[in-house]
Amino acid sequence: MEDVAQRLQAVWQKLHAMPEPAFREVKTAAYLAAALKKAGYQVTEQVAGTGVVGVLDSGKPGPVAALRTDMDCLLFKQPDGSMRGVHACGHDAHMAMVLVAAERLAAAGIPCGKVKIICQPAEEIGQGALAMMKAGALDDVDYLFGQHVMPLSMAKSGEIIPCVQWTACTLISASLTGQAAHASQPHLGISALDAGTAVVNAINALHTDPLLGGSVKTTKFLSGTTLNIIPAKAELGFDLRSTSNKEMEKLRARVMSTVKAVAAAYGVQAETRIEGTCPASEYDQSLVELARTAIREEVGEAGLLPAKATTVGEDFNFYPLQLPRLKTAFLGLGCDLGPGLHDPEMHFQHEDMVHGCNVLFRLIQKALVL
Repeated sequence: MEDVAQRLQAVWQKLHAMPEPAFREVKTAAYLAAALKKAGYQVTEQVAGTGVVGVLDSGKPGPVAALRTDMDCLLFKQPDGSMRGVHACGHDAHMAMVLVAAERLAAAGIPCGKVKIICQPAEEIGQGALAMMKAGALDDVDYLFGQHVMPLSMAKSGEIIPCVQWTACTLISASLTGQAAHASQPHLGISALDAGTAVVNAINALHTDPLLGGSVKTTKFLSGTTLNIIPAKAELGFDLRSTSNKEMEKLRARVMSTVKAVAAAYGVQAETRIEGTCPASEYDQSLVELARTAIREEVGEAGLLPAKATTVGEDFNFYPLQLPRLKTAFLGLGCDLGPGLHDPEMHFQHEDMVHGCNVLFRLIQKALVL
C-alpha cells in the first residue's frame, strides 16, 4: 500500500507540473509512453495527434479490457492577459491512477486476453474520444472503464460512485443579420437586437420532459456598437442539457428551428451552429455491477455509494454511443475535492488515489475472466 501511494504521488507531481491543453499534450504523452514501455507494454504514440495507446498481451485468447484516462489541462487567463495551464479537472490524478494500475497489471501478469491503456487527448473540448475512435484505437476493445475525481458535494474521501450518470450537453451559437439604420429613422432599418430579444423569449418558452432533466438557457447576447444606431448584427449563444440522448436530439432541433423562425418573422436572417456537444451516459449494467463489487472490496459497504447523476458533460460517453458493441462503466472517486472542478485552486486528498488505483486494478482483473 505504501509503495503504491508513493508511486501515485510521484506520478501525479510529475504530471501536475506539466499541464498542457487539448491536442498539445506533447510532454505528457511522452512521459506516459515512456512509463508504459518500461512496464512492458507495446506502445503506439501520436494516436489522433497526441494520444497514447499501450497494449499488454497475455498471449492467450480472451477479451480486451481497457482503462481510459484524459490528458489535457484547462487554460485560465491571467491578469497580464497571458494564459496559464492548470490541471483543475483532475486529469493529472486520472493519469496517475491509470498508469500505476497499468504498471501493477504488468507486474502481476494477466490470465488471458489483453489490457489496453487509452491515454486520450482533448477531453475538455469534447473532441478527444471521437479522434481516438477515428484513429481505430478502440476497434478491438470489449470492456472500457473510466474514472473521475468528484466534487465533495457528490462523494467524500473514502467513498466511490460505481456509476456516474453524465448529462448530454450541446452548445449552439446564432448569428442574426438585419439592416442598420440611424435611430432617428428606425423605419429604414431591421433591428437584429429586437429579433434577438424575441428569440430569447421564444427559447425561454421551450419546455422539455421534466423527468429527463432537460433545460435550455441563453448564455450569450451581444448586439449594438453605439447608442444612436439600430444594430444590424446580434450574436447569441445557448446551452442545452438533457439526461437523454434522444431528448437532446429533439431539443437541439427545436432550438435551431425556433431561432430561424422567430428571426424570419422580424425579417432578419439567422445562421445557427453547433459549437460543441457531448452525449449522456449509456453504460453496461453488468460492468456497473462489476464496479460495485470492486468498490465494495476496496472501501467496504459504507464507501459504496449509489449511482449519481450530474449535469456536467464528459466526452467518454461518445465511446459507447459510436461503438454500440463496446461495454462501458464510469466511476466517481470521492477525495474531499474542493472548491470545485474547473476552479484553478482545485485540491483533493491525494491518499484517495490509492483507492481509485486499486479499484481500476481489480476491475481489469475481473473483466478479463468474465
